[in-house]
Amino acid sequence: AMTAQPRTFTGQPVVLDLSDPDTPVHGFEPTVDMGGGTMALWAGDGNLDGQVKYTGSDNDRDRLLQAIGGVVPTQTIGGYLSEDLNLDGLVKYTGAANDRDLILQNIGGSVPTQVRVEQLP
Repeated sequence: AMTAQPRTFTGQPVVLDLSDPDTPVHGFEPTVDMGGGTMALWAGDGNLDGQVKYTGSDNDRDRLLQAIGGVVPTQTIGGYLSEDLNLDGLVKYTGAANDRDLILQNIGGSVPTQVRVEQLP
């Protein structure tokens, strides 16, 4: 994510709160409203290709399954991994608090072929 306008760096720390809805951010729908006056960046790009995809070639859902071994969907793997989309320290394909559902939610939830594209100027 980046701000909608350039920021001036003067050698002093610059505070940039992307969770603040009043912070102007670059692009179309660059953040998601989490409720309660808190914004967040979109999650789900597990294969780091600049897109959040649930189905089709190079989708992020398959990347999750590969990360846990590709055979047993209930398997999990812990660690600081790009496939850990909800940042709980665990890559989980099925069950409560799984990372797979986050992909579908962040592309809109009802059309699995929808794609959310990263925005860079």
